[in-house]
Amino acid sequence: MAFALAGLTALIYGSCHFAGGTATRRAPVLAVTFWANLIGLGIAALASIVHHQVIGASMTLTDVAWGALTGVAGIVGVVIQFQGLAKGQMAVVAPVSAVTQAVVPFLFAVVTGEQHGAMAWLGVSVAIPALWLTVHRRKDQDRPGKALYGLAAGLALSVWFIAIAQTSPQAGLWPILTLRSTGLLLLGILLLARRELPTLPPNARPLALASGAYTLANVTYLAAVHIGPFGLVTLAASFYPAVTVLLALVVAKEKVSPQRMAGLALSVAALALITSS
Repeated sequence: MAFALAGLTALIYGSCHFAGGTATRRAPVLAVTFWANLIGLGIAALASIVHHQVIGASMTLTDVAWGALTGVAGIVGVVIQFQGLAKGQMAVVAPVSAVTQAVVPFLFAVVTGEQHGAMAWLGVSVAIPALWLTVHRRKDQDRPGKALYGLAAGLALSVWFIAIAQTSPQAGLWPILTLRSTGLLLLGILLLARRELPTLPPNARPLALASGAYTLANVTYLAAVHIGPFGLVTLAASFYPAVTVLLALVVAKEKVSPQRMAGLALSVAALALITSS
């Protein structure tokens, strides 16, 4: 059940990242992220209330703190990633981010006591050249700056995955409401600091609002990590770039070099090896 929820998480994340990345090509990143987070806050509030009424929940101050940290890390990661998706190719930024945020939480799980077999470690070793192939460019004038957005976003989102997993099962879905509230507050501060209004042109509104559905992935991930092994559940959830890449290739008609295609293939193989272990 945990891996089914993790797979659903990947499907939702991948679709919403594609929608958000496409929207940022038509509107400012902060505006897209603001509206996505506002929609996400509404979904989180509804889900938390329904869960509390049906199952019950009791959140502590520790859960609130972890939820707030998750909110900050999530906004930082999503803003960096959407910025990268707007300036680079989706089929490059998304896999780099995914491999990074898969490996870092996995290593965190190992350090904190999770034990895994040779297959998992083989997957991690494959992930390293996969990341290198995706980022590396042969020509000096064609530097891998755009792909580095994915690396930075992956590190920030690693904190997201780790922090939200520290909340107690008894807290229900309230930590997700906390992280969405914190994220929206941070976005409001950023918009005020930059003296920007979260205005969206008509052609970006449907995509920006649709990307807010990633809160549903927060729900499925939190449920999965509370009933399954953290490291492997996170890795399964990190399969979302396969969805993003598929949509980028089919819908956006993006072209990817043979070298990067190899990197994408190895990224998928790495995640498959680690999860199958």
